Amino acid sequence: MSILLIIHPLEVSMPFSIAKILPPLPTTTSARSLLEAIQPGQLLKGTALSENLNGAMRLQIGVTQLTAQTTLSVTPGQSLLLQVEKAGKLPELRVLTQPTQKELTAWALKSNLPRQQPLPQLFKALTQMVSEPQAKPLPEPVRQAITQVLTSALSIDKPTFKTELNTALQLSGNQTESLLIRQLPVNQDLKLNLLRLISIIKPYLAQSFEAAGLKLPLAGTAATSQTNPSSPAPALTLANQILQTTSQAPLPAQTLEANPTLKLLLDLFKHLDGAIARIQTNQLSSLPPTDESARQIWQFELPIRHENGFDLFHLKIAQDGHRGAATQSGWQLILHMNIQPLGPMRIRLHLVGESLSTTIWSENPDTSKLVSNHLDRLRIGFETAGLEVKKLESFQGAAHTEEEIPGDHSLLNEQA
Repeated sequence: MSILLIIHPLEVSMPFSIAKILPPLPTTTSARSLLEAIQPGQLLKGTALSENLNGAMRLQIGVTQLTAQTTLSVTPGQSLLLQVEKAGKLPELRVLTQPTQKELTAWALKSNLPRQQPLPQLFKALTQMVSEPQAKPLPEPVRQAITQVLTSALSIDKPTFKTELNTALQLSGNQTESLLIRQLPVNQDLKLNLLRLISIIKPYLAQSFEAAGLKLPLAGTAATSQTNPSSPAPALTLANQILQTTSQAPLPAQTLEANPTLKLLLDLFKHLDGAIARIQTNQLSSLPPTDESARQIWQFELPIRHENGFDLFHLKIAQDGHRGAATQSGWQLILHMNIQPLGPMRIRLHLVGESLSTTIWSENPDTSKLVSNHLDRLRIGFETAGLEVKKLESFQGAAHTEEEIPGDHSLLNEQA
C-alpha cells in the first residue's frame, strides 16, 4: 500500500527537547501502522531512497517505505530528521536541522532566566526548613539531605578557607558535567547535591499528592528519559512538570493548609528549581563564545557559610583581548561579596604578567574607611606573593553585582 506524505522543505532549527519523543515505532512494514502511531510534535528519523522526481520521493522511516510529496532536493541515502506537523490520513512532516550552539544557548537561557533564583534565597529557605519547628516535620531522609547541602558550603570561619576556596569553585556547579566525564570526585558538587535532593523528595511528594487526593504529573517522564538522551535528568523534568502544573492551576489554600508537608515539599521544589536554573545560567554564560572576536568569560557563584548564615561570592574571570589574538594582555577578576558586617563590596583585579592593579569599592562608609586603612597590609601581601603592585586604591561607591550573558547584548559595562 502506498501512502502519500507531505514534507515541507523549509528547514527550521529547534532544540530536540521541545519536541515530543514517543516510544519506538512498530517494527512492521505496514504504512498504516506507522500512520496510526505517529503524533503531532513527534520526531522521526528518515532516509531518502530516491531523488526528488516530479515532486515525489521514496522515503524510509524505520522499516516502513513511503512515498512523500515535496519540493525538497535530496540524494539517495540522505538522512533526514523530521517532525510531525499533522497526523491523520495525509500526514505533514517538516525537515529539522540540528540547532547550532548559539541557538541552543539562546533557547536554554530563555528557559532558565525567568525561573532562576539567587542562591542565598535557597540556602535561607533550607536553613529555615531544618531549624524552625514545623507542624508536620519533613521526612528524615529529606532533612538529612538538606543538612548535607548546607554543611557542604564553604565556611569562611574555617582556618582552611583560603586553601579550600579553589576546590569549592570547582564544585560550585559550573563544572559538574566536566567532572563527571573525567571521573573526578564530585561528592560535594553543589549542582549534583541539589539534583540528589530532588530525587529524594520525589517519592514523598508522590505520597503527599496521593494523600491529598491529587494526581502527580508523571506521564511521559519515563519515555522521555529513555528515548531522548539529551533531555534533562528525570528528577528535574518531574520538578518542572510539577511547577508548571501547580502554577497553571494553583492548589487550593485549604488543601495546602491540611497538608503542611505537601506545602513544604512544593516550596522546596520551587527553590531547588530556581537555584539549578541559576547555576545553569552561569554555565551558559561561561561557554566559549561562538564569535571569534569575543573574549572568554567564566562566571561562578559560591555560597559562603558563616556564623550568622549564608552569603555569596560572585566571581567573573575574563581574559583580555579575544580568542585567536597573537598576544594576550592579561587577566581580569571581578569579585562581588556581601559579608556582614562589611556590607556589599566589589573588587576588581587586573593582572598583566606579574603586574597587578586592584580597585575596591565598598558601599558602607565605615567599610570603605577600614579598607583604606589596611591598603598597606594588602600591598605587602601581594608583594610577598611575588606580584608587582602597579595600582591599589579604595573607594566608597556602588558595589552591585554585574552579570554577563552570552550574545550580542551584555549586562555588564566593562568601562564602568
